[in-house]
Amino acid sequence: MEPPLIPTNDAARVQELLAYGILDTPADPRVDDISELARRIAGTEIAIISLVDIDRQWFKSCVGAPLGQQQTSRDISFCGHAILQREPLIIEDALLDHRFADNPLVTGDPHLRFYAGFQLITASGYALGSLCAISRTPHQLDGQQIDSLQRLARLAVQQLEALRQVFESGLAMADRQLDRFREATSGKLVNLERFISRDQMVQMLELMFDLHLGSPFALLRCRFRDYERVNATLGGTVSEEFMAEAARRLLAAAPRSASVARFADAELVMLLPHEQEELEVQKVAERIIAFAVPIYRRGIHSLSMAVSIGIAVSSQAGISDSEKSDFSGGQVLPDRSFALTESGTHGYENIESLLADTSMAVRMARRSVVSAFRFIDGESRMAARETYRLESAFREAVSSKLLEPYLQPIVDVATGDPLGFESLARWSHEGTVLAPASFLGLSTDSGLTGELDLLIIEKSLAALPLLAHPIPRRPMTMSVNLSGILLEDVELRQRLLTLIDDNPRPPGWTLQVELVEDIFQDVSPAFDQFLNELSSRGVTIVIDDFGTGYSSLARLISLPIKGVKVDRAFVTRIEDKDESARTLLRTMLTMLMDLGLVVTAEGVEHAHQRDWLLQHGVTRAQGYLYSRPLPISRAIEELQRLDYRPRAIPVEPARLKALRRRRNRGFFRLPFFGARRDDRREG
Repeated sequence: MEPPLIPTNDAARVQELLAYGILDTPADPRVDDISELARRIAGTEIAIISLVDIDRQWFKSCVGAPLGQQQTSRDISFCGHAILQREPLIIEDALLDHRFADNPLVTGDPHLRFYAGFQLITASGYALGSLCAISRTPHQLDGQQIDSLQRLARLAVQQLEALRQVFESGLAMADRQLDRFREATSGKLVNLERFISRDQMVQMLELMFDLHLGSPFALLRCRFRDYERVNATLGGTVSEEFMAEAARRLLAAAPRSASVARFADAELVMLLPHEQEELEVQKVAERIIAFAVPIYRRGIHSLSMAVSIGIAVSSQAGISDSEKSDFSGGQVLPDRSFALTESGTHGYENIESLLADTSMAVRMARRSVVSAFRFIDGESRMAARETYRLESAFREAVSSKLLEPYLQPIVDVATGDPLGFESLARWSHEGTVLAPASFLGLSTDSGLTGELDLLIIEKSLAALPLLAHPIPRRPMTMSVNLSGILLEDVELRQRLLTLIDDNPRPPGWTLQVELVEDIFQDVSPAFDQFLNELSSRGVTIVIDDFGTGYSSLARLISLPIKGVKVDRAFVTRIEDKDESARTLLRTMLTMLMDLGLVVTAEGVEHAHQRDWLLQHGVTRAQGYLYSRPLPISRAIEELQRLDYRPRAIPVEPARLKALRRRRNRGFFRLPFFGARRDDRREG
């Protein structure tokens, strides 16, 4: 696990040690020699080694036409821009660049027109400053000059680090933290220069706020949705390889100026410096999603790289307390410093508020069932606040066991007679009954998915005696859903087994559990043992939404799986004009039936879908054609209305003959009636 976020003052202190550790050393002609070489290579009048300080850009060395000063405030410094991106910053004509045309160093003395800045980055990844070549006239560099200046910048770093040996002990701990993830993914990432540590990303963000550059920048927080499942089912080694692959894809999608860091177990963060247009940021997010689409194959496992991206664009505009008050409806926001600008971006004042907004945007993106990105803005922030309020109510509802199962009939396709029910969660909130689509995201975000599963299963099992009363001994199935979270948690699995043991089913009733297809990629012995324990208790195991995941046929055969539920997406396409969809479904059904699996079709809504399924051997189905999910009381009423009566209990032939003989022997004797009553009690 990555170390916690460095507090702002600590990050500044580390940076201060670096800067002052070099600035306070005596003048060294070797540093001036490097500046002179840079001036000659670039063919400019001026060359500078500029070092970042808490609020200034210091000139450690300056050769050529003197600038008449030894420091520049960060808000106008070109060098401040150079150290915030991972490639050289080259401005051929500042008057034609909208970022710098109004800069006082361009419009006033010394009237700069050309600037080339090359980052001075330590071996541990910290930004010291930049090696700069400057001219008062427009200028260009060719590829050979750029390469030579980059090499010279590396030599400058070596020389500067030699000047700060006195601070080595104070930096040792920070340097160890910087390399943690690099070591874990050694040899697995492309372009490591652009993959930085969490601490380095924090440092860069702090610099962005300290410099007050005035131009927007964007932060993209990318959460890879399957990390937790991969880690729980396949272990730490595979999950780290999974994140290394995620980093590779993110770097491949990133612009050259971007930096990428791992910010949490499942999260990577991308910084886009100087991004001014939301459309350009959106293109980057779309490119990330496109790179995440291909499945990551690791041995026999096929892992989804689905990603949720939260985006915040900072205008870097400072705001006043009155502006905060206006935006918040009269309440000053002391710890969430932002304001909407005319362009729709935000003026953040600290890193905490920026990161909080990206986290909020990620949560909104996770509402989508596929990879998605979301920008944070006023509307989405209000939506997020509503989501937090809803999440709080949902937590209370689960804790108080207020959610209820609704039962959708599973029927015989040929006759429409009920064969059982699927239990589906419903939440009655503020007078409205909410379907799972409204709260499953809340369940995932709050970590309550497993608790929700157990609650619905508990209430479904408790309802079985009531459901069985109108149809005694009739064979029926109660089907419940098990999420991946429950299956991956040892404690939740044991609670489920205890729940099953403590709630015996009425005669004729079978408990069926539905597992999503992807979970069968778990090849651990513990998972297989759990399925066998379910099977030993008479529980039927089926695969839900079959055809949408990545299970293997070998797993279907080796595990105690009795059936599958074909996803509604296949059933819907029965109506397509294109025959290929029906051909695929027909092939799938043939394979499943040849394996001896019971097939249930989900989402049947039209009679011609039912007829096609019946024609191709499907005997079980559910969907709106037959019934919507019903409250338990309504399901009981429907069973009573159908008036299913049990057949008379058969009497064994030998028992029947004995009864007749006894009746014949005592037909005219008074004790006959008493004997008959005794016979009835025995029978």
